[in-house]
Order: sequence, then structure tokens, then C-alpha cells
Amino acid sequence: MTKLVAHRGWSGLAPENTMSAFSKALNHPDIDAIELDVHLSKDGVPVVIHDFTLDRTTSGEGFVSDYPVDELRQLDAGGWFDARFANERIPLLEEVLVQAKGKKRVLVELKQKGNWYEGLEQAVVNLIQRNDMCQEVLVISFDHKALQKVKELDKSISIGLVFFGSTMLVGEQVRYAKASYVGMHHEFVTQAIIDEVQGLGIEMGVWTVDEEYSIEELIMMSDQLTITTNHPERFPVRENLMIVGE
Repeated sequence: MTKLVAHRGWSGLAPENTMSAFSKALNHPDIDAIELDVHLSKDGVPVVIHDFTLDRTTSGEGFVSDYPVDELRQLDAGGWFDARFANERIPLLEEVLVQAKGKKRVLVELKQKGNWYEGLEQAVVNLIQRNDMCQEVLVISFDHKALQKVKELDKSISIGLVFFGSTMLVGEQVRYAKASYVGMHHEFVTQAIIDEVQGLGIEMGVWTVDEEYSIEELIMMSDQLTITTNHPERFPVRENLMIVGE
């Protein structure tokens, strides 16, 4: 059965990576998981925001890493989307984990870039362990060495390699990393890659799929994909049951 993941929360209906977006997804029975992005504040606290800079989705400016968490929490992270969401705050990763525990799986994307965030992997692993969510979280990243660090810190935490663009030797990379998930942009997914990954017993994820015709094409390739979208309300799932937006 196709699994549906709400990208940065239900980001078609609420500002991305905010508690409003996560709550909408967590409370809908036909959404299987939420996906979010994690950076590290200047004082070492994992915070949920997509960009390395604050400018696009908050009232602040400059790099996330230049601000302590107390200052980050004073910013408006919702008004850019709609005035109804003014004064939404940048969530702490721990806040989201607490809300999701026992409800949905959480895909945590580490926004690591080389060693931009020293200690990010340890800080995230600590929170996953502290909230007893090693079996409820999948840690993903484009930075595969960051995922290697996660596995070294806790072998019980599942990791997923994320790719953008055409790639080779996917199976070899998965085996080397001991990954249980491969995520790929929908424009680069082929039947051959799906067959290779699923043939290894690995979960195949596709992102970010926002058009109904695209999801239909993907389901024709395999009905066992994990599909990440900003707009769960647009797609028929669960035996053609349409998710209805709030």
C-alpha cells in the first residue's frame, strides 16, 4: 500500500515546518508520517526550519546558526504564509517529537553540510533516545556521512539516503550505509531504480509530488512507494478515498 508523508507538515494548508502544519497532518488518519528539517541553533539546540537562513520563512534574517534558541523563538515563522498564522514560532525538534509520539512516523532530515553544524547528529540522537522514539523516527539526509554518524551513535535508529539527480550504484550505497530507506526526487525516479531498491527489501521514497497525475504515474510503477507531498488533500489514497483538506 502506498504510504503518504506530509512534507514539512501539511505545508499546503499551513506554513511549512510549524506546529500548525504538523498538527493538521498528525490528526488526519490517512497520513502515515510527517517530514521535517532540522538545523542547530548557536547554542546547540535542534530547531525545525528548512533553509540555512531565516529570511524566506521568518521575520528574521541571516543564518540560523548565528542565533541562540531564545532569539530564534521570538521570530514570526507563519505570517509570510497567511496573516492567520502570524506569530507561529520556529518549533524545537523535541516539541514535534512529543506531539508525534504514538501517532505518526517522523522523517527527520538533517540539514547538515559537511561539518556546518558540529554536534547536530549527537543532539538529534539524544532527543530521539530521550523520547523513546528510536522505532518511530527515520533520520534522512543528503549528507550521507551525517547518517553514518547517526548509525555509529545508535544502531537501532533507521536511516535513509536522500538523492537529488541521477545516481548510480544505489544498491551498493544502501548496503554500505546500512540504510533502510532511499528517497529520490520524482523527476529522477525510474522503474529500474524502484525495482532495484525494493528488490533489496528497502523502502523507496519519492518527493515532492504535488500533482495528481504524477502520483498516479508513480503508483503504476509500484503501489508500495512512500510518497512525500505538500498537498495530501489532492491525492486519492487508501482505495481511492480522497483526503479532504481542512
